[in-house]
Amino acid sequence: MKLANLALVSATLLALVTVGCKKDDSDDDDDVGSTEAQLVADDKEAAETDEDLEVGLDEPLSGAVATDPGNPADGASDDEVSEKLRTNPGLFFQPAGCLVSARAGNVITHTFTGCKGPYGMTEFNGTVTTTYAREPGKLTITHEASGLKANGATISGKRVVVYTREGTVISKNRTGSWSGTTAKGRPITHEASFVTTYDASSRCLTRDGSAQTTIGGRSFERTIDGFKRCGIGRGGCPSSGTIVLSRTRQGTTMSVTIEFLGGPSYRVTGPKGGQVTLPLVCLPTAG
Repeated sequence: MKLANLALVSATLLALVTVGCKKDDSDDDDDVGSTEAQLVADDKEAAETDEDLEVGLDEPLSGAVATDPGNPADGASDDEVSEKLRTNPGLFFQPAGCLVSARAGNVITHTFTGCKGPYGMTEFNGTVTTTYAREPGKLTITHEASGLKANGATISGKRVVVYTREGTVISKNRTGSWSGTTAKGRPITHEASFVTTYDASSRCLTRDGSAQTTIGGRSFERTIDGFKRCGIGRGGCPSSGTIVLSRTRQGTTMSVTIEFLGGPSYRVTGPKGGQVTLPLVCLPTAG
């Protein structure tokens, strides 16, 4: 249940850096990264790392199958759910046998050795311990790792994903706190809490939440509010939603706002209130 495909989000943020923002030469301090361009670049790097963990670990290790990665393990018994959590992750990684998953009660230990993951992701090496708790209509999965290598990043920390179902709607409440280095080798610490829903009947996805990140010594916050996309896959145009990036320095907060306008365009509002509307490369949605 991705927010949008990585190419869509990256294109949005890259366009903001190169087209929508003008650097303030009077405040050119790479150590504090106070310009909006630096803020957007930091967010892009952090978002890519977090999304790699979501689609490369959270979804495959939830007991889903590769054709429906947002639909976690379900079953009539704990044993049935446990077996899906143990065996289904192997469907996502190549070559066969690069991932070994061992089960002990409600704990599954996943050991990666030279795995290639979904969406062309590479370099999965290390161990993730997955613990699950099952209740009627609810599945809580906790992933813990130390020094895990995932698509170029090295990550240690915990991610807790709570899945609930109501009719055809699956809700995913994800919280996490992790640290390590990005694929570019920069130190990063990240805390996040997001709620994502997906309705299989309408094919509508929503997401709200926030993340606090320190990367390369610079701290910032990302808030997503009212994001919605319907009737099409990850490359579809959002019908609504706002992303706010903000950084506070010496008591002053600088923010950049991205608004999805319900089609192939988005509006950017800079720290001083200036606005620009830019094209968004995406597929038209239904609804």
